[in-house]
Amino acid sequence: MAPLRIGMIFGGRSVEHEVSVLTAHQAMAALPTDRYTPVPIYISKSGQWFTGEVLRTLERYKEVDTLLAQATPLIFNVNTQQPGLLLEQGQARRGWLGLGGESSKYASESIDVAFPLIHGSHGEDGTLQGLLDLADLPYTGSDVTASAIGINKALTKGLLRAAGVPVLEEIYLSRTRWEQASKEVVAEVEARFGYPVFVKPARLGSSIGVSRAEDSDALAFAIDVAATYDSHFLIEPALEELIEINCAVLGDESGAQPSVCEQPISQGLLSYEDKYMSGGKRKGMSGAQRLIPAPLEPDLTRAIQESALKTFSAIGAAGVSRIDFLVRPADGMFYVNEINTLPGSLAFYLWEASDVSFGELLHRMIGQAQTRHKNKQRNMYTFNSNLLSTNPLLGAKR
Repeated sequence: MAPLRIGMIFGGRSVEHEVSVLTAHQAMAALPTDRYTPVPIYISKSGQWFTGEVLRTLERYKEVDTLLAQATPLIFNVNTQQPGLLLEQGQARRGWLGLGGESSKYASESIDVAFPLIHGSHGEDGTLQGLLDLADLPYTGSDVTASAIGINKALTKGLLRAAGVPVLEEIYLSRTRWEQASKEVVAEVEARFGYPVFVKPARLGSSIGVSRAEDSDALAFAIDVAATYDSHFLIEPALEELIEINCAVLGDESGAQPSVCEQPISQGLLSYEDKYMSGGKRKGMSGAQRLIPAPLEPDLTRAIQESALKTFSAIGAAGVSRIDFLVRPADGMFYVNEINTLPGSLAFYLWEASDVSFGELLHRMIGQAQTRHKNKQRNMYTFNSNLLSTNPLLGAKR
């Protein structure tokens, strides 16, 4: 049997673009080549799609314009009868959906399974998943609904509260309200939480746009920063003596398993630099400093793993997710901070410590994607009503 062609989709219009490039190259290097052939599908920061073997060399991304001049432009075909890639041949005039006039020529290239690897906006938020659903292609990871919930910290908190999973209180605000009533917002924060507080964009990851505020001036600045990255943001109390603990979950609605827990090492808030640059620019999230397994009491570890499974189930996640906790080991108190439905490096370092190799992790995710797609194909999407056999306007409401 020929290896399955796996469309590794990465890059994208996201502030986490570079993180996605690192994750994708780690995954392509680990993909078992006896079973799968990786097909790199790179989306530039401006939203253009490319493919080609040249995209598999990480060093080339230092000169991205030169790289893309050597790659093959494409459009993604959502025609369910022939989903996949349309590769641009030669110079083509660009038009609607990238299609040009008579001089345009495209070659079709299929993929068997899509593997989204875009972190944050336009990739981890359900938009890319919706495109793949339109194309009726199997894809790894969470579906549209779970992705959209998981990227939104406020929606996630609401579901977790209903599921009995502990989360911190928050004030959820829009950029519009801040611009129209900044003094009232500051007064509300001071009345409910006091200081210090954390301000976070509602739909972003990698600690981008997250700030700690110790007074009203710092709060105003932190909100301005968060509002630069998202139209909505959260403000949470900054509790003391808490450490960060992470746990990954692999599976879907048919069953899931937690990984070992980790304790990232940082001074204060875990920053973007802590997560992705402390161990070298090529390592991504896997290069961050951490303790694996986390030095916690066994009962507390089990409680965190159980809450990770509950969180995964509550939003309907699939594939691999990483759930981040705030933990006070002295009394066993903990809160779910957020879920990452497409974590940096796919959290492979947690699975390797759980006796699941990176290649096996990818294999399981692809198998789950195929199984879910087969189940989805059992759904009926057409209904023969004969409504159009008569004049439907006769019965229209006026």
